[in-house]
Amino acid sequence: MRLRMICSGIMLLCSLTASALAQQKLTFREPMAGPTAEFVTEVLREAYADLGIELEFQELPRLRAERLASEGEIAGEMGRLEGLDQHIPNLNRVPFKLYEFSIVLIADQRKCGVCTLDKVNNLAYVSGMRAAEKVISANNFEKTLFQQTEVQQIAKLLASGRIDAALLGDFQLRGLNLKAADEFVVYRMRNESGYHFLHDDYKHLVEPLYNKLQAMENSGRIAELRRRHNLTLPDKLQPVELPETLMAASAIQPGLTNTDGSGRLWQVVRSVFQGVSNNLNLSASNWPRAHNLMDEKRAHMLVGVRKEQFNQDMIYSETPVGTDDPLYLFATDARLRDQLLSGSDDFTVCLSGDDYQKKLLPGRRTYYRANTPLDCFAMLDLGRVHGVIDYQHNLPDWIESPYAQARLTDPAPLFIGFPDSQLGRLLKRHFDLAAKPLRDIKPLR
Repeated sequence: MRLRMICSGIMLLCSLTASALAQQKLTFREPMAGPTAEFVTEVLREAYADLGIELEFQELPRLRAERLASEGEIAGEMGRLEGLDQHIPNLNRVPFKLYEFSIVLIADQRKCGVCTLDKVNNLAYVSGMRAAEKVISANNFEKTLFQQTEVQQIAKLLASGRIDAALLGDFQLRGLNLKAADEFVVYRMRNESGYHFLHDDYKHLVEPLYNKLQAMENSGRIAELRRRHNLTLPDKLQPVELPETLMAASAIQPGLTNTDGSGRLWQVVRSVFQGVSNNLNLSASNWPRAHNLMDEKRAHMLVGVRKEQFNQDMIYSETPVGTDDPLYLFATDARLRDQLLSGSDDFTVCLSGDDYQKKLLPGRRTYYRANTPLDCFAMLDLGRVHGVIDYQHNLPDWIESPYAQARLTDPAPLFIGFPDSQLGRLLKRHFDLAAKPLRDIKPLR
């Protein structure tokens, strides 16, 4: 009898122990693969382990997991947006910010150039991703939408060209594995924060779990885990920041880029870039000033330039946008003009253009750079310089007798030049796509 009681006691103890151990396991939806998900999982595993609780995971679609979390069939949600507890009242937010992320638009530049949300024809996102749905709603996007259950399904749609763009969390970009990643552009659309949620059955764990997470933050443990999981974005998928004001700079080129914003090239720039940023600023002055605006990163393109015009790294539109007039040498008489062309003596020549013009005359020359063509011609009339390099259309109205002239260049195609930067390459791609109909048209002055 006594032995039977002992055996029964042992069996009861084992049963109670097994029950206690079972209570020390919490089940959540398996997070999507990626550094951020792995970071969140490791942080929560450590925090729960300090409370004597083990975590286990099930592969579940996002919407089904929400239903199971609401019903208490799983313990809650690992990392979701603030406000999930308003949609699912049975969930309780642990008030510790686990991670921050951005909802990004990733789009194929080959299809739409700048590819802002208003310029794409269709869009994909992960079904049930509320942060993406907020962006869609806030921007009144009413074009075709594709909802997918997995990020890799979206990656395949992007790679195959079946969609223009997708909305994702920036932490999901690493998992795309796009072979031609540099053909895609990424924009931040919305910043969000991720929190941990527990069902009402586990509400008693919210405060102790918060205290554990706060202790890990204070000790530097969370920062250490963040570094270990390398949460930075891939280099080729870094978000682009479009400027509030897009500036196009040029020299005054009559009929092409006038100071009042009129001119055929300004019209082309407006037709292509209006709406890319909130404001479009057209600046026509002289080439040195336009060049300085580009160097200072205040201008985002130079309009109506020759490819040999600047020494700095620059990329050019595939399509010429116009034709440059020939450049001429002007002198007060034919004898002086011929001496300048022969390169026999040292003379002073005035120019208001760029350094490439200094290569148009032979021999040793002293060059004086003026702010405007009229300054150069005034100095020529005063005998302070021996010659001027400029266009015929810049000749002053005050001349009483014609200058001796010699043509130095033939007409040359003009392009739009962009800085060789992430933004510059994006703007060039956008222009090249928009300018395709112009490629078979002979450029006009």
